[in-house]
Amino acid sequence: MVPFTKMQALGNDYLVVEPDQLETPMDGTLVRHLCDRNFGIGADGVLFGPTDRIIERGADTSVALRIFNSDGSECEKSGNGLRMFAAYLRRNYLRSDKFVLEVLAGDCPVEIISTDPWEVSVDMGMAKSLGDLTLETPEGTVVTFDRVDIGNPHAAAFVPDATEELARSVGAWAAHHPAFGPDGTNVQLCTAVDRRTLKLEIWERGAGYTLASGSSSCAAAYSAFRAGYVDRSVTVTMPGGEVTVLIDNDRIHLQGRCEFVAHGSTFDS
Repeated sequence: MVPFTKMQALGNDYLVVEPDQLETPMDGTLVRHLCDRNFGIGADGVLFGPTDRIIERGADTSVALRIFNSDGSECEKSGNGLRMFAAYLRRNYLRSDKFVLEVLAGDCPVEIISTDPWEVSVDMGMAKSLGDLTLETPEGTVVTFDRVDIGNPHAAAFVPDATEELARSVGAWAAHHPAFGPDGTNVQLCTAVDRRTLKLEIWERGAGYTLASGSSSCAAAYSAFRAGYVDRSVTVTMPGGEVTVLIDNDRIHLQGRCEFVAHGSTFDS
């Protein structure tokens, strides 16, 4: 049996699983089984964090978090995942509205903005552009990607109209292109609607087409700001909803809502 809580942020859904409640080790096989939408619970990933050793110290409280994609791979950072796990901790274990989550990419300070509805802000850390990469697609179209590192890899391409079709074709093709290295990249198809609004369609390397992504929103907004398309504060709209991204020099802050879908459930694995 696997106790879990299911959460979603703009249609990007995760399962929260606590290690001390799990009878078997968390690995890629179990993650794939849990996330399978036909034979498992169904989710874009798993948030795996210990809660039995938390010592609350206000804003200095620090909790470790491992984030898994639905394909079983472990990812360095997830903006939506961080916000969901922060809400989970605040609902069940913590009194403070400010604390720190430790992920593979480093420490991420979080702040609970409201609890009804749940809205969370995350300091996503420093972003860095790794330069442009121009590729020719199998259809013969030339696409230029801005490679952005925000603790995990991203590739943003600006198009006249970002659509799901482009994400499923160009995004899926580019995510595992050899030019992005053996681990692949998360791909954003971006359209600057105006100075304060950016439209995204996303293909994630470990989850495929997704309705929303926090780290993708941050990377795309940073890329769009550097290119002169948007201001420092931008609303990023995706099929699942919208988030706010604030660019403070090269430091990125993400704010948006999340929800509890099923709390305290169990799955017979």
